[in-house]
Amino acid sequence: MVTETRQIRPHGVEALDNRDLDNVVAETMMGEIALTNVLFGGNAAVKFGLLQLMRGICSSGPLSILDVGAGGGEVVSRACGLLGEQRTHPVALDHHRTSAHMCSARGVTPIVGDLRQLPLGPASIDIAIVSLVLHHVTRTEAVALVAQLDAVARLGVVIADLRRSTLARIGFDLAGRILRLHEGTRRDGLLSIQRGFTVAELNGIITDAGVTDATVRRRPGWRVVAYWRTNHEDN
Repeated sequence: MVTETRQIRPHGVEALDNRDLDNVVAETMMGEIALTNVLFGGNAAVKFGLLQLMRGICSSGPLSILDVGAGGGEVVSRACGLLGEQRTHPVALDHHRTSAHMCSARGVTPIVGDLRQLPLGPASIDIAIVSLVLHHVTRTEAVALVAQLDAVARLGVVIADLRRSTLARIGFDLAGRILRLHEGTRRDGLLSIQRGFTVAELNGIITDAGVTDATVRRRPGWRVVAYWRTNHEDN
């Protein structure tokens, strides 16, 4: 077992960690995060993990895809578009009610809930995606969340997050100024990069959650991606 004791959430609290954040500010920031995912590799990282996961998976019916910490719902919408909208049912969980409104507008089923206690039963969805979320919680909470994901996902899990990098911080700071991103988006983004993972750190969290067959890869845009089959097909 990989042992790694570093606590996540250094350097302060991000604005979107506050479920009572002003709705207008939250919607602005979620929209800007969607933009940065397009520009800086976030969507590509999820796409890579999802395509790797889907190799060898055949389904006769629609696949339910859950995005935990979904924000505006863009990630799960793109995932469903990749796999075929007629073959998928997107579900989004977030603690912000603003997220629920944005996801509903996209045709995504929203759930307002806490990722520390997922309101879902064993093998109750097909695929779980967690994008840019794990760095928001402590290591202990991250291990618990991964264990929950492994339990609720019938087919598999994809995790995409950031890799710590001084160069990434400099690049994001510059890009945020050029794109005139909201001050909260720029600040949260810089904190998020500081909280990112090495491959070994993310693998250690997943292993400590009891998952022994995950693949963890570095991806462009200072990203790290993990994916694995959960082997609950018979449930």
